[in-house]
Amino acid sequence: MCCHRVDSHLPVDNVEESVIAKSTGRQDEEDFAPQDEALFRRLVTGTKMSKEDASYRIQDKVPPEGQSCDKCKFNLPAEKKCHIVEGEIDIERGVSKLFSPKGSGMLPGDIVWDFVKKSGKKLRYEEGHVIEKGAKEFQCKDCKYYMYSGGCLLIKGNFEPKMSCAFVVKIGNGTDV
Repeated sequence: MCCHRVDSHLPVDNVEESVIAKSTGRQDEEDFAPQDEALFRRLVTGTKMSKEDASYRIQDKVPPEGQSCDKCKFNLPAEKKCHIVEGEIDIERGVSKLFSPKGSGMLPGDIVWDFVKKSGKKLRYEEGHVIEKGAKEFQCKDCKYYMYSGGCLLIKGNFEPKMSCAFVVKIGNGTDV
């Protein structure tokens, strides 16, 4: 599955929903939101925000349509991690002030592209959470940042078309490259 190990503890539907939330949608660079700034700042400094600074908390009960890490575009469900907040997160009941749902602000991959353009530095391979085989339609070959020579505009390293990462953006989605 894209951005997540195949042996994930999450049902495939949740992983695929997470992939879609982070990989598709229409937006312009003017859609950059305060939460997006937190990811950009993390890329610049190389450090994540503490749970305390992010106002991270575990909710007693999450309403069906409520805010929680599993509905946030910055989560990595299989790893129980966040792109912005340090440490392990509770996917189902965790939430922070940086919560950003699908359709809000920019896609994480486009935030990384903005960082690469401004800094001239790609992410290290490990930072991209690269996996050997991505979810159908969310593989490197489906990403607008993939170069068919095996490279990526966002992440250092060589990539096969079937691979994927935590920052895949489907061709035709997000901001213009």
